[in-house]
Amino acid sequence: MRQLLIVDDERHAVRGIKAGVEWEELGISVVHEAYNIRTAKEIMSDSKIDVLICDIEMPQGNGFELLDWVKIHYPQTEAMFLTCHADFSYAQKAIQLGSCDYMLKPVRYPELASTVKRALDKLAKADLDREKLQFADMYEHYYRLWESYQPMFMERFWQDLLSRSIPSTKDGIREALAKHNIAYEELPLYKPVLISVQRWHKELTLREEKIMEYALRNSFEEMILARSGLGRIVQVRSGALLALLPIRQEGEGEQLHEQIDSYIEACNRYFFCDLCCYMGSSVPVEEICEMYEQLVEMESRNVTRTNERLSPVNCDVSTDVAPLPVMSGWAEMLKLGCGKEMLEEIAQYLDGVKQSGQADARWLRSFYEDFLQMVHQVLHAKGLRAHQVFSAMVLMKRVDAVTRSITDLSEWVAVLIHEVSGNLNSVDETQTVVDKVKHYIAKHMSDDLSREDIASHVCLHPDYLARLFKKDTGLTISEYLLQERVALAKQMLAKTELAITSIAYELGYGNYSHFSKMFKKATSVGPQEYRKLQQSGQAKGS
Repeated sequence: MRQLLIVDDERHAVRGIKAGVEWEELGISVVHEAYNIRTAKEIMSDSKIDVLICDIEMPQGNGFELLDWVKIHYPQTEAMFLTCHADFSYAQKAIQLGSCDYMLKPVRYPELASTVKRALDKLAKADLDREKLQFADMYEHYYRLWESYQPMFMERFWQDLLSRSIPSTKDGIREALAKHNIAYEELPLYKPVLISVQRWHKELTLREEKIMEYALRNSFEEMILARSGLGRIVQVRSGALLALLPIRQEGEGEQLHEQIDSYIEACNRYFFCDLCCYMGSSVPVEEICEMYEQLVEMESRNVTRTNERLSPVNCDVSTDVAPLPVMSGWAEMLKLGCGKEMLEEIAQYLDGVKQSGQADARWLRSFYEDFLQMVHQVLHAKGLRAHQVFSAMVLMKRVDAVTRSITDLSEWVAVLIHEVSGNLNSVDETQTVVDKVKHYIAKHMSDDLSREDIASHVCLHPDYLARLFKKDTGLTISEYLLQERVALAKQMLAKTELAITSIAYELGYGNYSHFSKMFKKATSVGPQEYRKLQQSGQAKGS
């Protein structure tokens, strides 16, 4: 959210501007007030001001002096003048100082809001350009480092130890070190830290992802990893690094917590990723495999927490998992085109589960499978096939990636429902289904049709079909069926010599009495009288 500063020595003018525009709708969360240049500078020194609205003539200095100072100290702030001076030289000077607009009092609030929005759009574009440039520079830096990086014997040693290619005994470890001509020293305790990337904020190619993982590794080495002894950081799999920190003195491991927290914050800010660091207990080297496996288990159970330092003490997952939701209501919302409301309800539900911590990897997998099944059922009911609806991005998204965390699951649900809703909306489903119903009724006019029979033919719930049909035709299915039967009966009575009883059976009525009653209700005359009237009219016409 952005912050805005209004500078004017007229208090009523400041209050009027502040009250006259819906600032929150523009994305501005805080509106500051200043009645002189000195106060304005103090506010700008204490707060990050994104947009400045300033008068020109004020005590203790004018608006031009303030803007000149702002451009030196806070060049990213967008400034505009709001003044009663309709002077060309003033406007010219404002432009020279880099003001984004020059408005005259009294200003219309919609015009002011529009001007501020343009300034905010300009800021947003500048932020995006800076982020792209920052990422490009950082990527290039680590690309050069990555190119020059060569695996070391020590990393191979740790990888072999973690994969249990080396026996987890002191003798086995000594032998492996000697084999690689690595000097041996009395092995200290080690504190393993599993660094697990949960997601990248940008779409990366496989090559880019490898380089970014190297950036994470390099930063950990610079910020934390001791360069002496056998301390190393090892790539254990894609998206996961294991740091092995030598602990030579009791209590030394506790000093790492603040460093790890700073590392997580830096990675999230500069390397465009979310991650967690799982810290194990300090153990001798021969027990590292067991401790590493405990950290992997912690990682697999964590589906709710992100950008945190976790340990067995603070990573307890609730033994009670939330019950899986009944999704029939969501299915009906999707059928009715209420995708936005459905997503809001799902987001609220998943956020509640996340806050309670009552979820694990198995729960996420079950939710994923149930949700996908529900969507397939909706598509089937609408006559659509999954491969016609889902984009390549949805189809190629691996299950383990979707169910890695509640955040990943929520993002997948949002993309999936967006695509499904778009396809459902792009098809004139009402007309298609109603046409099928009309065609089915026409073909089965002689059958004893029920609403359930018709709904089954178009794979919809009878109540949903009834609402759909009434919305499109203005008639209930029963009313439409009667209307069509009466219309056909009129043709048969007027143009054939069939007995009225036979016509009744042809139209699905079990007996003459029922047919006669329904016909008279619709036409105000009985079938026999209608035939006589039609024949009489034809005779007169001839």
